[in-house]
Amino acid sequence: MQTGTKRQADGSSGYAARKSRLGMGCMLVLVLILTACGGGAGAGSGKPSAAAAETSSDAASNTGAFPVTIKHMKGELTLDAKPKKIAVLDVKFLDQMLAVGEKPAGSVIAGGSTDFPEYLGDQPNGVQVLGTRDEPNLEAILALEPDLIIMTDFQEKQYESVSKIAPTLVLDFYEDWRDTLAAVAKITDKPAEAEKVRTAYEDKAKALKTKLAEKLGDETTALIRPRKEGIRVHGIEHRTGEILYRDLGLNMPALVREVGEEGSIEISMEKVPEIGADRYFVLSDELFAAEAEAMVNSPVWKSLEAVRDNRTYDVNSTLWIAYYGPLAINLIADQASEALLGTN
Repeated sequence: MQTGTKRQADGSSGYAARKSRLGMGCMLVLVLILTACGGGAGAGSGKPSAAAAETSSDAASNTGAFPVTIKHMKGELTLDAKPKKIAVLDVKFLDQMLAVGEKPAGSVIAGGSTDFPEYLGDQPNGVQVLGTRDEPNLEAILALEPDLIIMTDFQEKQYESVSKIAPTLVLDFYEDWRDTLAAVAKITDKPAEAEKVRTAYEDKAKALKTKLAEKLGDETTALIRPRKEGIRVHGIEHRTGEILYRDLGLNMPALVREVGEEGSIEISMEKVPEIGADRYFVLSDELFAAEAEAMVNSPVWKSLEAVRDNRTYDVNSTLWIAYYGPLAINLIADQASEALLGTN
């Protein structure tokens, strides 16, 4: 899962179990196959991918919107037809595709998970698990035989191998979700659906911003996460911070305003009172459950006026800082607003 603007090595027990069953023999076969596929998109050279997906005989897959050329971090990639089998190596791409009414053939899951995010419900039914974001399962991707692979620069180490399997798009890990949505719309030929998703969120955020301003006035809100290293404080350059402070218009206390482009800072428990927020969102999950418990039981935390007045809100860090597709972002905006617009 992503924490702040630091890239985190998520657990991948599901992937490791599958990997151990495959054994060394399968890995050797994979190496031989990938070597033979050296003429694929990118050919592992690190040069821009320009291979095109195979043209489908199915008329529905080529509606006249193609060919399309998409700029990405490795150059440009041209698709002659709508890909029929897409593999995605970040859960946010699964979210993005579902948001426009499409479904990839395969997707990674978050590290430490055994299935797709709970907030997606049964929408990913039929989508093949391709390992984790941190450790994509190359054997599973190869067996899927995708027409297109979408990944981020987070998986730069896997690019050479992945790009030999199929044409590969590499998008910026920190790219604004709206830009990603535009790319997904081009790939899936769903521009109208993507525009509806974007405008619906922006209209909702605008309405919530007005309500929150009326309720909170000059009150400030902080987004924090207890971790082993200390208490992480997220600023406006963090992607969830952007939802809270830009989209919903929440006021930042002085310390949060000082957080720079890195998106977050870490402070000791003793310095938490220096945040000085009127309200706090506290990110918690199983990974740092002990640290979260230690914080809330700390005399320093209990001394805060916001704590005494029950103006702190526990939120799930997996949902709030790991996915960043429009479905997840809508839920974050809803949960934040419901908490702040409540009776207290």
